[in-house]
Amino acid sequence: MKSVKSVRDFKTFIAFADCPPSGVRRLFNLHTLMKKLLLLCLGVLTSVSWAQEVGSAGRLLQNEYHPNKQARAVIGRGGISVNIDWEYDYNGGYAEVFIRIPERDRFTVSIGDQEITSTTGMYRFFDVTAAPQPLSIWQGHTLIYRVTINPRNNTRMIMDFFSREGLYLLDEISLNNNQPSYHGRQWNDVWNRSYGGGYGGAPMMRQGDFNNFFKMYKDETFDKDKLAFFRAQKNIVSFTTEQIGELMEELSFDDNKLIIAQEAYPNVVDPQNYYQLQAKFTFPSGKKKLSEFLQSVRR
Repeated sequence: MKSVKSVRDFKTFIAFADCPPSGVRRLFNLHTLMKKLLLLCLGVLTSVSWAQEVGSAGRLLQNEYHPNKQARAVIGRGGISVNIDWEYDYNGGYAEVFIRIPERDRFTVSIGDQEITSTTGMYRFFDVTAAPQPLSIWQGHTLIYRVTINPRNNTRMIMDFFSREGLYLLDEISLNNNQPSYHGRQWNDVWNRSYGGGYGGAPMMRQGDFNNFFKMYKDETFDKDKLAFFRAQKNIVSFTTEQIGELMEELSFDDNKLIIAQEAYPNVVDPQNYYQLQAKFTFPSGKKKLSEFLQSVRR
């Protein structure tokens, strides 16, 4: 038998000696449970005290806002002060931005100084300044996308966002053409028109699908084979201007680049960007022919 080295050990020894075997097991289990609870409480207290210590983690970003406008106390509001900006410019133009996020989650979208948080997937911004400004998207509390957009005056931008694929500009609608303003139950009409109406009813090719298509397209040896491969797909899907530009870059001759640009035009979702394809031609004559084509189809 081990020797008793302290009063505490002696008390424990006496308690064990006076208990039957089943009682010894219960006493031992109780002793072990109390030790675990004590260690758990100490760990929680330590983590709480560390987490609540201001400045214990992270780097302080100094507040860059310095009030320099006239401030006054609001009568009857307990000394609350407001900053009045008499010189604010309200003539920055008017634009609207409609964004759909067809994913069941909480997203926050901000454009300039406006911000919307929702789980409905509908984000409608009105009174947007017609000027370049950042568009940011958070999923929960995590920033996942940021881009600079340039809304045009009296225009509504229609966009789709997918957390894996990115943000797509589907259309830019003039607000001066007496077209219906989409609200309420007509909300989905915006996207039905973008994906179906005006583009032959063909769905837009997502980036993942396009990557597979583009790989097989590149594997074709000659321009004529690439054109044949494109023609097999062009009437069942829609493309973006950027995607057509990538297809043009794989062709060797400007005449063939012009052919694919002309044939793809009825099936692009952003024809307003088609002028950018002039940069894909090797010679000025190709650029001129594309410009003449665009003038003829937009009259």
